[in-house]
Formats: sequence, structure tokens, C-alpha cells
Amino acid sequence: MLRRYVFPTKAGKIIKSPKQAALSPLSTELSSLPYPPDALPGGRDVPTPYGNVHVFEFGPSDGERVLFLHGLSMPCLSGSRTAVSLADKGYRVMLFDLFGRGWSDTPDPEDVDYDERLFVSQIMMVVASSEVSWTGNAMAGGNGGFHIIGYSFGGGLAANFASWFPHLVRSLVLVAPSGLLKRSDISWSTRWLYSRFWPAERLLHQFYRRRLEPKYTAPEEGSDGDGKKTGDPWDDAIISPGRPIVTVASITSWHLRYHQGFVPAIISSLRYGPIYERYDEWRKLGSMLSARRDNLRLPGLIGGKVLLIFGSSDQIVQKDKIMSDMEGILGGDACQVEVLDAGHEVGITRGAEVAEVAIKFWRKPS
Repeated sequence: MLRRYVFPTKAGKIIKSPKQAALSPLSTELSSLPYPPDALPGGRDVPTPYGNVHVFEFGPSDGERVLFLHGLSMPCLSGSRTAVSLADKGYRVMLFDLFGRGWSDTPDPEDVDYDERLFVSQIMMVVASSEVSWTGNAMAGGNGGFHIIGYSFGGGLAANFASWFPHLVRSLVLVAPSGLLKRSDISWSTRWLYSRFWPAERLLHQFYRRRLEPKYTAPEEGSDGDGKKTGDPWDDAIISPGRPIVTVASITSWHLRYHQGFVPAIISSLRYGPIYERYDEWRKLGSMLSARRDNLRLPGLIGGKVLLIFGSSDQIVQKDKIMSDMEGILGGDACQVEVLDAGHEVGITRGAEVAEVAIKFWRKPS
């Protein structure tokens, strides 16, 4: 890691997406991949200085625009239920794979920290790539700007983006969001493990790869299934409603097998991403929401409220723990809360309900 500072390079290395590794030998078997590159309508690759970004954009071109930001380790396919439901209701939807996930390239984490600067830049480059205008001041009664639905890690990114560009954001829907998790809730050994001072980065990658590998159970006797179950609600969460074999576990296994940038990107995101104790940027967001409740003419964050959606049995982002900080930082008047019957997989398995609750929130008079 020291070579990054001692021997700076002119251009950072880019780790290519799985397209070369996965598609060349499997070109006739795309449909069998857990996450084919054409899994959703409107797929395209967007070239950027950090590498290609895989994007899906679909729905009526004149509909209100909605950007979905996925979680830490799943690609944007995890938002398919939400996206399809919204498009069916007349919204223009965009999803994309964060760097190091899915079909997006990976700017080498030895050159680039996976922090909010990288991801906010990625969001701006992606929305600017559309043939439909996604920018412009978001005003009540107008069609400028876009809603953001951020799930888990994507929720922390959404809050950070809105704190910098509030005028572009019509509303925030945060599903089991990161950003205000407490470091005290993780062990000291885990904190040290993901610190930047790990002496042997390659060993860390090997360790974390083993930690991520799903542990499948044997098929039950007499079962017609293929045995691809782990017994864990998160790993067994079905991502594609029409393809029950596509689960969090199968996508994780695919990532580990084909995406060379996946593990380095996740580790860098854990180190630098908006996950823990981001109080200052959330206070900044809270001030912006308050200003918009007082002055409805200000662009963006229309109505000055955010919609927060939690899973009733989520053990990672626990509503009762998070809301005590959330209401204190954003203000009780800024928060509308909904709870759905799920664990941390709420943004995946309850995607249609997320869309339904979001639409009600958007249509509610300010």
C-alpha cells in the first residue's frame, strides 16, 4: 500500500469486470448465469475515467425519475423488484452496479479509496450518461431532478449525495440505511481487520474471500431441490422473482469466482465508505431538510422529509437503535418510518412493497 504514496503513477490500474472472464467461455449460456448482463431492460455500459459502469434504465421517458442504489456486496439486480414495480407504475428507473460489483469495472483500491468521493462521482457520471435529462432543480409540481431509493450501503450513499446536491434530489427513500451504525457494535478484532494498517493485504483478501463464501447445506432426503440452500435468511434471499435459483448466495459465489475486483472493492468500501458514525454529513442533511420545511420554494428534498424503511427482524440495521440517533440528528419532523416483515434482506425480497410505500410517500401532499 505504501507504493501508492511513494511511487505515484500517472494512471490508475483498472480491474476489468467479469465480461472477459465469464462471457467468453459461456457466450452460449448467458441465460444460465445468475446475473446475465441483460437481466433487466435498457442495459448499457458507461465509460468513465474509473472504468466501465453497467447501467440499466427503463420505464416511460416522461415519467418521474428514480435512481436505485444497491447495498455493499450485491449488484443492482438486487433492486429488480423495486425497479420493475416502479416502471410498471409509470416511473423512469435507473440502476447501476457500483464499482467492483456486478458487471462494472474496479478502479484499483490501491490507487483509489472507495469512499463517498468515488461513489458520488460515479452517480453523477451515470445520470449524465442518460439520453433523458436527470438533472435540473427538483421543484414541487415540476419534473426536474430525481428520487433516490438507497438500500443498506446505498442508503448511506444516498444521504451523502443529497447532502452535497440537495437541489437534484426530489426525495430520499432509505431502506435499512448505513451511515449511522456504531463502531462500538463491532468487535475490536473486526475493526483492526478492516483498518488500513493490515500488514499483509493479500492475506486479508484470502481471509475475507473465505468469510464471504456461502456454506451450502446438503439437499434434504427425497427433495427435488438442487441443495443450493444455506439455511441463512440473507444468503437464501431470492433476488429474481422469476428465477428462484438466483439468490444472494449464488450471486456471491458468482462474484467470488469471476470478479477479480470484488473482494478488494468490498474491503475498501468497508474501510472508507459511508457506513459508521457519519454524524456530520447527516446533520448537514438534517439542516437542509429543516430549511425546506420552512421554505417550500427551496429546490430539492421536497417537503423536507425522508422515508425510512426497516425490516422488522433486521439484526444489522436495527430500527430502535438507529432511530434514536436518526430523530436526534434529522429531527423527528423529518422522518416518516415504515416497517416491513423481513430481515436485512428487506430491500431485496420486499422490493415491491418498498415501491408501493415509496409511491404513497411521493404522492402525499407536502
